[in-house]
Amino acid sequence: MKKQESFVSVVLVIKNNFNILTSYIKELSDDLNQSYSDYEIVIIDQSSTDETSANIDNLLTEYKSIRYILLSSEVTEDVAVAAGYENAIGDFVVNLDIQRDPVSLVNKLVTLCKQGNDIVLGVTKQPTTAMYNIIRPYVKRILRSIGYDFPRDFSGSMCLSRRTVNAVTESGRFYHKLYVRIAKTGYKSIDFKYDSKVVSNKKDIVTGIKEALHFTIFNSTKPLRWMSTLGVVGSLLAFVFAVYSIIVNIFTNNVTQGWTTLVLFSSVLFALLFTMLAFFGEYLARLLNDRSEHRSYSVVYEKNSNVMLDENRFNVLYDSESDDLNIVKTGRNK
Repeated sequence: MKKQESFVSVVLVIKNNFNILTSYIKELSDDLNQSYSDYEIVIIDQSSTDETSANIDNLLTEYKSIRYILLSSEVTEDVAVAAGYENAIGDFVVNLDIQRDPVSLVNKLVTLCKQGNDIVLGVTKQPTTAMYNIIRPYVKRILRSIGYDFPRDFSGSMCLSRRTVNAVTESGRFYHKLYVRIAKTGYKSIDFKYDSKVVSNKKDIVTGIKEALHFTIFNSTKPLRWMSTLGVVGSLLAFVFAVYSIIVNIFTNNVTQGWTTLVLFSSVLFALLFTMLAFFGEYLARLLNDRSEHRSYSVVYEKNSNVMLDENRFNVLYDSESDDLNIVKTGRNK
C-alpha cells in the first residue's frame, strides 16, 4: 500500500498510564508507519508519578518520531490537549485517548478531514444516568449561549486541519477555551461515530454540572454579566419593597413605630449595593477580556526519539542536483 504524503500529528495525553502506553505506542507506530510517510506522536505527560518519566527513554530509542513533553503539574484535560495542539507540527492533528480509542481511528479521522472537513469530531456512545438525561437539555442551552456547540456524545477525540489549528492557537489565550475556539472558527465540521475499546463510566448529574460550570466560566464572561443582571433585579426588588413599606405605613395604623424607616433605609442601602455590584461585575468582565497573556501550563522538559525523520526522504530530487554534484566532485568548477 502506498503511503500518504500528508504529515500527521497524533496527540496523546497521559497520566500514570505507562502500563498500557508501551503496547499502545507500538500499535500506533506500526499503523502510522504503514499509512504515512511523515508523522509524529506527541505525548503530553500530566506530571505522572508512575514509572513513565524513568522509562520513556526506552520508547524514544525503540520508536521513531515521538516527542515526549512533561508538564510541571497536572492541568485540566482541555489545557493538556491544547498544549499538544500547540506543539504539533503536522498538516493534520489528531488527539486520542489511549484507554478508549483504537489506533485505527487516526486513519478514519484524517480521511474525512482530507475530504474538506476541517474539523472531524469523534462521537461514541457514553452511558448516562437518568438525572443526567433530565438536566442535559437545559445545560446544552447554556453551553450553546457561550458558543460551545459540540455533539452530545462527543468523546474528546478529533482531527483538525492545519489551518484550523492555526486559527485556534494564534488567537490569544486559547487553552481553557480550546473547544469553544474550535467551534467558532467557522470551518466545516463533521461528526464521526465509532465504537470505543472500553465502556466509559456513566455520566451523572455531578459530572455534568462540573463540566458545564468549567466550560461556562472559562469560556465566557456571560455568567458574570448574568450575576450583574441579577444585581440589577435585586436593586429593583429592594426599591419595590421600600415603596411597599411606605404604602403600608400610610394606610395601616397598627405598624410598629420605626418599622417603615428601618425598612426604607435597608431597602435603599440594598438597592445601592446591588447597583454597585452590577457595575463592578460589568467592569470586571471587561478586565477579564483584556487580561494578561500568560500560559496555562508549564513544560519541565521535552524529549525526542533518536530518529525523528525518515533519512531516506529528501526535500529535492537527487537527479535535479546531480550535475552540480558532479561538478563539485570532479573539480570542474575551478
